Amino acid sequence: MSGNGRERGWGVALALTAGLALAALVPAAHGDEIVFKNGDRITGTIKTADGGQMTISTPNLGDVTVDMKNVSTFATDEPISLQMEDGTVIHQKVNVGQDGQVITAPGGTIAPQPIPLAKVQKINPPPVLWTGSLVINGMLARANTSSEQLGIALQAVRRSDIDRISADAGYVYGQQKVNGVTTVTEDNWFLDGKYDYFLSKQFYANAFGRVEKDRILDLDLRLTPGAGVGYQWFEREDLNLDTEAGVAWVYEDFTTLPSPREQVSLRGAYHVDATFLDAKLRLFNDVQVFPSVQSVRNFLFIGDVGGRVMLTHTMFSELKAELDYDSEPAPGSSRTSTKYTLGVGWTF
Repeated sequence: MSGNGRERGWGVALALTAGLALAALVPAAHGDEIVFKNGDRITGTIKTADGGQMTISTPNLGDVTVDMKNVSTFATDEPISLQMEDGTVIHQKVNVGQDGQVITAPGGTIAPQPIPLAKVQKINPPPVLWTGSLVINGMLARANTSSEQLGIALQAVRRSDIDRISADAGYVYGQQKVNGVTTVTEDNWFLDGKYDYFLSKQFYANAFGRVEKDRILDLDLRLTPGAGVGYQWFEREDLNLDTEAGVAWVYEDFTTLPSPREQVSLRGAYHVDATFLDAKLRLFNDVQVFPSVQSVRNFLFIGDVGGRVMLTHTMFSELKAELDYDSEPAPGSSRTSTKYTLGVGWTF
């Protein structure tokens, strides 16, 4: 064979080798793939799936959302998180399987096996985060009588598919100066926490507790821990409503009494909030009632009602009224304590 012939032969061989290499790379370039029950296919990168909807990012069409009920199977190029209906999470590449299934790919923590799509609750679920708000309120007056008041309140909630942790805390201090004499008008704080474990999508069991102190009402310490059940009637971005019932232990230690008071009480509570005007206005109401088991005339009421107006994406103004009623307060103290606050806050 002449030199030119050998060169042409080597060129053909190199071209064939390059072509085979490119052909081997073609499947990898396809990315993730969804196979529909009617035989259609779509490729791209599977992002999430929740509530019966799957989202895949495609090069030409951008994000495309499809109904899971129309999906026969799918495959991924990279590990993907599958959250099962029992709460377990499988993080592994998957290959196409029979209709209604995917197969875990070799090389992962789980040996290759079929996974029914009906048992996959979510794909790539977002991390569970804390959300809440911080509110600061105050008042300053200067005339014949001068007064100052400053308050701070914090709310935080962590909600997962199976449980919910909520916490509230607040502190208010105020004083008034008349004819050179300064008198403390507000000095109280509280911590409130609750854990809800969902036995179904709406029914849950919970444990709760509240600790508080109010210097003006001669309340050195009040504890109200307990447990019960609740029902989540609505849980949406624009409306939340839950009701609860349970049993609590009420402990009150007053400065003016020689010994603390203790009693077992029932507990009834509800929370509701709703948004209006494209989520620019939010109204809310919380109530807790503790009727004593020993005496029906002895009960404790804790509640608030108010509204928030969004000023920016995270900043808001808040007007709130709080009402506490203790049928057996410290001697000389009022049964009813009412507070009105106007403040500014931030969500997180």
